[in-house]
Amino acid sequence: MSTPDSIRIIDAQGPINNGPGDQNVHFHAGEFLRSRAERLRIAADDRRWLSQRFVRPRNLGQASDRLAKPGVTVLLTGEAGVGRRAAATVLLHELDGDEGNFEELSLERGDDDRLDVGPDDRLLLDLSALAMEDVRGAWERLGVYRSATERTGARLVVILSPMLERRLAPELQPYLVRIERPRGSAVLARHLRSDGLPFGSEDLERPELKDLLASAPMRDIARLARTIGEARASRRHGTAFADWCTAAVPAVTNWADEVAQQVDGLTEGRDRALLLAGAMLDGAPMDAVVAAAEGLIRQARHPVESQSALVGPDLLMRLRALQMTRSQGGRLDFDRLAYSGAVRTHFWTYFPGLRDHLVEWMADAVHLPGLGLAERRELVTRFAEQVLAVGRPDDLWELAERWTSGADGALSAEAALLIAQGLEHEKYGATTRKQIYQRAALGQLTPRLAETLTDVCRHVLAATHPDLALTRLYHLSSRHHVGAATYAVLELARSDRRLFRHLFERIFSGGRSEPKFGYRLLIALLDPSHLRIEPTAPELVPVWRSVLAGLDRAGWEPVVCSWLAAAAVDPAWERAPGVMTQAAGRRTGLLNQLYLTALAWQRTGLGGPPLSDASRLAVAARFWRSIDRAQGMDENLCNDNQPTYSWEAS
Repeated sequence: MSTPDSIRIIDAQGPINNGPGDQNVHFHAGEFLRSRAERLRIAADDRRWLSQRFVRPRNLGQASDRLAKPGVTVLLTGEAGVGRRAAATVLLHELDGDEGNFEELSLERGDDDRLDVGPDDRLLLDLSALAMEDVRGAWERLGVYRSATERTGARLVVILSPMLERRLAPELQPYLVRIERPRGSAVLARHLRSDGLPFGSEDLERPELKDLLASAPMRDIARLARTIGEARASRRHGTAFADWCTAAVPAVTNWADEVAQQVDGLTEGRDRALLLAGAMLDGAPMDAVVAAAEGLIRQARHPVESQSALVGPDLLMRLRALQMTRSQGGRLDFDRLAYSGAVRTHFWTYFPGLRDHLVEWMADAVHLPGLGLAERRELVTRFAEQVLAVGRPDDLWELAERWTSGADGALSAEAALLIAQGLEHEKYGATTRKQIYQRAALGQLTPRLAETLTDVCRHVLAATHPDLALTRLYHLSSRHHVGAATYAVLELARSDRRLFRHLFERIFSGGRSEPKFGYRLLIALLDPSHLRIEPTAPELVPVWRSVLAGLDRAGWEPVVCSWLAAAAVDPAWERAPGVMTQAAGRRTGLLNQLYLTALAWQRTGLGGPPLSDASRLAVAARFWRSIDRAQGMDENLCNDNQPTYSWEAS
């Protein structure tokens, strides 16, 4: 996720305080979360970005050759830091053709979570962080995924750690490809060129780069290139590559030692509080940082000084002592590049007794006066990053539940962002998906939390795991009656044949439907004005069969008429009414009711767009012929313009 730039208000396009008294501004999750379509676009852009900067490691060609054949699985392994995930992503991205989905699989699928793979799909399964106790279940799930991949002609790349490689079954050995670390200098050079940063070959031989390029993980080399670009863009670290490099290398390698020494040298709790608050709110207005530091002192129960505010060093001197500055725009900046991240990590890692206090502090910090949308988003993101880094994902849920209940109910957007950070975390993403499912399918939710989970599933989870998102949204819609969840379920299912099939199977899982809600959902799903899959797709037949059999004529007649109207105005829908006939099969009673419905529509229009008598008659006649064929009647005996049966005029 990219980091938002700081914001200066020049021409206000949103709410500002223009008078005395409080101003309460409520933001919705959409202002914090990108839409699913935007996330899909960004994910595709990220893959292209990665491909442009990717240096192929040794042996990757073997994997490329194997993936050229549909239905193949490749097991990709290598030492940590060689770029296994990047290699897997680029392998799938560079396959010929743009058909099919690019989807990351997970291991936590339950009975509600159906795997539905299509031809040309590109599937990624990352097992590199798998715990020992989960290995057996992972092999079983991998067998299911391999079978689906082979059956459908998809491609699957599985990332393995060396530990899993050593435990690989003999029958899986032929699928294994072990990659080796590419040259660090080549990786850095590719990133610098792609980012348009000027450098010479001698610049990559600088002494401070030697160890880093020789042994650092690929992610650190990518971060080095990004930090060099930040040093150049800041215009505070010289004008030559050597200057930018001098500023960037410590930010990637040894700020941890610098921070430890700085914190150890601070004897005043108030100075440590200002340093930590500044790191959490780097780039925020200075007044908000000072207020945050005071709140941290109170929360940590540090003794409050009773001496006059006129005694002791002023804020300017304190900032200078901490190597921080107040910018001309009144915002906090750290003197050293990317230093604030190291400060955050140090406090969260080496002050474990402070973590509970920081959770309580965070609950209040989002209310700080002066924080705009961008600053609150950045604060929530930084908090989630640190909470997950120290293995406390439950803290995210504690705050999310607090922010969506009682007086804090206005913080739904912040709560959604917290949960989104959990979903996107490499280690805790699966745990977060499971927790969302448990709350949606089994738990008791406040209305605001249910709406928040809906936003997260719709905008975040649906972009990476659309089938899992659909299941959770279905439960939020059916159990918690969230209107937005119903809309999101339909939105997902209408646009993709496999998700359409998934929703139908979910409604009728176990051979029975959710009586009222399920049929209402199916009727809405069949609405031709919103359907994005082909109206003659085979997935529509069982849906129509269930609707026609499970509802009386009054329940399905409006949607039958809407399909007939669509067939009259859209050539793509010309053959669609035949799907209804196919669904009715040879059930004479249903076919008769369909015939009467078409007759009433042909004569009266039954609402819908205005159509000429000739258009309605042509559509109805084709539909009648299909009904006659379904009943085994000779088509040559049928008159297109007159009722065939004595009961048709009744």
